[in-house]
Amino acid sequence: MSILSILTEPAILIISACFLFFIITVLRNYQRVEQNLNAVYKFLKSLNKKELSYRFNDLDAFMLNNPYTVTAWEDFKKALIFPEKLSLVSKNPVTPAELKPEVYLTMDASYFFNEETLVYSKINHKFIQTMPTLLTGLGPFFTFLKMAFAFTAVSFSVDANVGESLNGLLGNIQIAALCSVFAVGFSLLFMFIEKILYSKMCKKYYLLIQKEFIRLFDIVTSEKFLIDLVKESKIQNVTNEKLLKAMPENFAKAMEKSISETTLPYLENILYSLNKLNEGFDKGKGGDVVDKLF
Repeated sequence: MSILSILTEPAILIISACFLFFIITVLRNYQRVEQNLNAVYKFLKSLNKKELSYRFNDLDAFMLNNPYTVTAWEDFKKALIFPEKLSLVSKNPVTPAELKPEVYLTMDASYFFNEETLVYSKINHKFIQTMPTLLTGLGPFFTFLKMAFAFTAVSFSVDANVGESLNGLLGNIQIAALCSVFAVGFSLLFMFIEKILYSKMCKKYYLLIQKEFIRLFDIVTSEKFLIDLVKESKIQNVTNEKLLKAMPENFAKAMEKSISETTLPYLENILYSLNKLNEGFDKGKGGDVVDKLF
């Protein structure tokens, strides 16, 4: 039996077609993943840690527009700490040298951007994992199917046809065995190719994205954040206490300054005007009326 006749057997052709279909399906899915994750990686790589506060709006817009990161990014933002200075920077931009990393992360980035969120949820991962099993299952199926047809084609009714029938039976059994061999072989080859494609087109980029997030965001643990919050609260309490103690003295100084700078000059102007008015009445012999007022 020639190799060409073996390869042209319908059962082996079906197994080969399924193998090619599975490979093409995996390749197309992984290419989409690679394209989107590579774009994310290049954008993150272009960011500078010192400019993160200034360019956070650009990062937010990019991650929301990418269908492979929008869900994970929404959850990721909830774990970030945004100081008040971030809103001031957006209104009054400063030079990159004056900026410091002001956006902090409270959880590890791999919790949000991982294999499940970036790859598995974007492809039909369960179906891809069952492809080798399907290929392996096609082997026994076509093996027994071919053997069933082979036995039905055997005829012992005529002695002249016995030898020919046995030769046909053996040939069909050989084809049936090769169905299982091809199926198992294609299954092993598929797993090997799929692992290589996944490593180079998917795993590589989601790991690089994790490293970029670690580079850009300083992680602040919950314990450290609470300690800093307590320290800041104590500093505010001391400052408020000093302000309250100085308030009476400052109020007295402010009142004295207001009286000396505003009220006294105003009264002096009134007295000066009345004196001028009194002089006018004296000249007109009407000064006694003003004298009685004082």
